[in-house]
Amino acid sequence: MKRIVVMIAALLFAAGASAQSLSDALKNIASSVADKVTGGALTSAMLTGEWRYEGPGVKFAGGNLLAEAGGAAVAGTVESKLGTIYSKAGIKPGACTFVFDKDNNFTMTAGSRTLSGTYEFDSSTHAITLQPSVGKLKLVKLGGYVYMEGTDLQLVFPADKLVDLVTALGSKISSLSTVTSLLEKYDSVMIGFKFTK
Repeated sequence: MKRIVVMIAALLFAAGASAQSLSDALKNIASSVADKVTGGALTSAMLTGEWRYEGPGVKFAGGNLLAEAGGAAVAGTVESKLGTIYSKAGIKPGACTFVFDKDNNFTMTAGSRTLSGTYEFDSSTHAITLQPSVGKLKLVKLGGYVYMEGTDLQLVFPADKLVDLVTALGSKISSLSTVTSLLEKYDSVMIGFKFTK
């Protein structure tokens, strides 16, 4: 019982810290629980399709819920900084989409730039590997994670891998280092993107 109370308190703290409504927080919890029960099958089933960029994503993937709740207190600040950085690379609402097809191909469009290739998704770990290519030339593989958050999709990467992705889109943005230094004290922090269908 004590553990449940601690979990609820941590979740309410996290919801308040990121300016989410209680109903949004409960949807996110429900999708997370359903995904765990199905071994990631929920995320796998929902991944295919066109996703429109909604905003930056920050995921605290460590197993310690209280650490995640404490980390959520800085998530709003980090997301705000990421939003500014992303817009410099053309990643902004209305100008960025990510399409995953059933044949394991992906296409990311950010402004006038397009990056495409293939992907592999492991539903049990939520790990996704993107293999971008230019013509027949394959670029460096990018490893990240995909999570459902209610009906939204979060595509997140370890901070250094996100720099690789932004660079692959053609923009070298040194200000990402500001965000990564802010998050250094948190274990398993990943940053990326939030999408909606």
